[in-house]
Amino acid sequence: MNAQRFISSGLIEMYIAGIAPEQDAQKLEAAMVQFPEVAEAVDASRQGMEYYINVQAQHPPVAIKNNLLLLFRAEKE
Repeated sequence: MNAQRFISSGLIEMYIAGIAPEQDAQKLEAAMVQFPEVAEAVDASRQGMEYYINVQAQHPPVAIKNNLLLLFRAEKE
């Protein structure tokens, strides 16, 4: 398989998400060594997913965190 087929196959996204079949993940890892453009595509996709996750993240109010910590501490005692 050539570099462009790896890049356009959707395998990179599955790999980053951790849902690529083991055999396909191994092929992609070998392609990252063989083809610098595949490694760059994996890195760019990883950064894009991390950015999206951070933008969409919702942080609970601090009071909820504090209340949960109090509950955990109370259970330990």
